[in-house]
Parts: sequence; C-alpha cells; structure tokens
Amino acid sequence: MQTIDFFTPIVNDPYWFGQIAAANAMSDIYAMGAVPKTALNMVCFATKRFDIAILKEIIRGGVDKIREAGASLLGGHSVDDEEIKYGLSVTGIVHPKKILKNEGALPDDVLVITKPLGTGILNTGIKAEMLSNESIDHLIHIMATLNKKAAEVMLSVRTHAATDVTGFGLVGHLKEMIKENIGIELFADKLPYFQEAVDLAKMGLIPGGLYRNRDFYKTYVKSERDDFFYDIIFDPQTSGGLLMAIHPDDIQILEERASKLQLDYWVIGRFVAEPKGQILLS
Repeated sequence: MQTIDFFTPIVNDPYWFGQIAAANAMSDIYAMGAVPKTALNMVCFATKRFDIAILKEIIRGGVDKIREAGASLLGGHSVDDEEIKYGLSVTGIVHPKKILKNEGALPDDVLVITKPLGTGILNTGIKAEMLSNESIDHLIHIMATLNKKAAEVMLSVRTHAATDVTGFGLVGHLKEMIKENIGIELFADKLPYFQEAVDLAKMGLIPGGLYRNRDFYKTYVKSERDDFFYDIIFDPQTSGGLLMAIHPDDIQILEERASKLQLDYWVIGRFVAEPKGQILLS
C-alpha cells in the first residue's frame, strides 16, 4: 500500500520539521496495520530565497525518521516554490487479509487513542510566541514520535477498525470510523490533551482549521457542553496518534503490551449501536 502527505513548516527548527513531517506521512501506513518499507521525499523549496542549509536540515530530519522506522529512502522529487513544504510518499507492506480499515467497529468496542490532543492550538501558540521553550520541546517530541509502537500494540489485540488523527480532528476521524453504521460515546473527562491548550484556547489562540472542522462536523455531535472539551475534539492535529476500536475483552492485553513497550494510551470512549452516525460527548 502507498500513501503521501506533506505540509508547510509548523516549527522553526528545520531538522525537527523534517522529523515531524516524516512521522506524519508514515502514520497512514501504521494505521492500516502495515510496515513502512520505502519512502520518496516530496520537497518544495526556493534556493534563491532560502539558504540551502535549511533544506539539508529538513532532509536530514526526514532521513533520520525514515531510518528509525526501518524503511529506506529511494529518492524523491523537488519543486521550486517560495513556500517551503516537505513530506513523504511511503510504501508499506501487509498481508491482504490483515489490512485494517477505518470502519468496522462493533458495539461495545473500546475506543483508544495514543497521543494527546491539542497540537493545532499549541502550534497556533507558537506562532503567537505564547508558548515556553519547554512546552515547545515537549510538543515537538510528541509530534515527531512515530506511531510504530502504537501499531505494534494495536496488532497484538483484536482491533476491528483504526485510523490516525490528523487535520480533520478527533471528531472528523471518528466520523470516518462510524459513518452511518454505528455510534460512539466519548468520555470528555478521559480525553488526553496538552495542558497549555486550555489557557491558549481561553485567549482565543485557536487555529482556523478548528472552526472549519466544527462547522462541518458539528451536526454529527450531540452534546450540551460548550467548553474546552467541545473545542478540543475539533482541533486539527499534526502527526497525531492512532485511534483504535478494540474488543473490550482485550484491554488487559493491550495494557500489558503497551506497558512493555512504554507506550502511552488512553481509553476515551466506546462504540454504541445507537444513535447511528452520531458522536455523543458525555
């Protein structure tokens, strides 16, 4: 299977931007239960406007992340563009009968997520210079983390559906999982998030993508809440974690495997038979 993803810089350090973009591009492969094997660089860069050393650092970050994934870089393609962009086209392998799709969850399945929410809000905070260096370092580390361990844990249990959380936010990707076939109850008090996102949201430092996601998906959300938790579910994520629909009897196995691999995860909801196509925020 193949996937492609690239975007503009979200952090100032070109090396870390390369790592984040590469990790993000490989997430779709992990979400489908596959193993990334090869990658192609996708680069937009203007050598007449930017120092070539910046491009070298971006590529170095991407290559280091590709190696960490156990994949090989085969080459790539570049375009002369005054707006910097970087990402990968990734090829992964998986047995045809073991491919995980983003639909197929069953009632009573448990919803698990493997990275905290709020990267969109925090990245907006970075642009406004309202985030401490310590918070930025933590955010970068999370975004640059591969979903490799998450995929290993996911494949050790009965997973009926999976996807990764990116630009459409938690709600957008949940809607892909339930379609009109099933519903989901989200436990607001169990949602993981960056603590800094609370204060930033109160100050109005909310990305435009959050508003767009809310305008598009709010009709599928049933909730009486009008607080931070209602905002965070629409926040567009960069290199977010995996979302998994796990058989409820396998949660202990997942806990043991995650502990062994030192993987953070959170149980944030359960799938329900009714109301179909709806997301209940409790």
